Amino acid sequence: MRTVVFLDLDGTLWEWGVVPDSARAAIAAAQANGHKFLTNTGRARSEVPDLAYLGLDGYCFAVGAEVILDGRTLVDERLGTETVHEVVAVFESFGLNYNLEGGEGSWMAVNDEAAFDMIRALDLGGADPIMDVPPASEMTPEDYEGIHKLFYHGGSGMYDIVAARMPAGVTLTDLGHGFAEATRTGVSKATAMEAVRSSLGREWCTMALGDSDNDLPMLRAADVSVAMGNGNDNAKAAATWVTTDLHHDGLAHALAHFGLI
Repeated sequence: MRTVVFLDLDGTLWEWGVVPDSARAAIAAAQANGHKFLTNTGRARSEVPDLAYLGLDGYCFAVGAEVILDGRTLVDERLGTETVHEVVAVFESFGLNYNLEGGEGSWMAVNDEAAFDMIRALDLGGADPIMDVPPASEMTPEDYEGIHKLFYHGGSGMYDIVAARMPAGVTLTDLGHGFAEATRTGVSKATAMEAVRSSLGREWCTMALGDSDNDLPMLRAADVSVAMGNGNDNAKAAATWVTTDLHHDGLAHALAHFGLI
C-alpha cells in the first residue's frame, strides 16, 4: 500500500532549517517507491523558507489551517478579522509578545522587551523567520483578514489564565517554554491529514512523524505514527513507534522500519 507521510518541521524534519542529509536521501528513496511526503507544521507559509529543494508533494501550514497538495490548495481556514482582534485583545491584556501569522505575511507585537531580548539572545543556529517579521503596527485591514493563527512567546506559566480568556471558536495549545498558539477550534494537524487523504483516496495509508504536543492530533489519527527520539513524553506515548533523534537519522530509521525504503 502506498503511504502519504506527514512531517512536522521543528524537531522532526529539521533543526532551525537544517535538514540532515540522511533525511533528504530517505525522502527521495521513499518517493521513488511511490510514497508521498508533506510537511505538517505549526508555522505559517510565510514563515517557512522555500522547500522546493526537498521535492515534497505538498505542505500543511499553520496547524492545518492551510493545506496544499500537488500545487492545489485544499484548505484555507482563516480566523477572520473580528476573531483575530479578540485574540489580540487577550494577549495585549496580559502584556504578551505575540505573532500574527498568515500565508502571505506575518507580523509581531512586542510588549515585554526583556522577554523578547532573552529569546533573541538564544543561539538558534541562524535567523528564525518567526522572530524576524515586521511590527504589527504596520498591518492593514487586509492583512488581518489573512491571518491563520496567532502565538505568544515569553509567557512562561501563563497558559491556563490566557487559555481561559480565549474567544469562542478559538483553541489555545500550550507548546511549552512560555509559548502557546491560538487556532480555530476544530482545525488541527489531524484535519490537514484527513483533507489530504480524502483528496488522494482511501487506498493511501497515512504516516505521521512529530515530537511535541501540537503533533498529538496527527500522531493519534494516523494509521502509523512515529515520535522522534528527541520528542517529549506526550508525543512518545501517542506514537506507534519511537525512532532515534533528529540528529541520529531518526527519519531514515523510521522509513526503513516501516518498509517505505
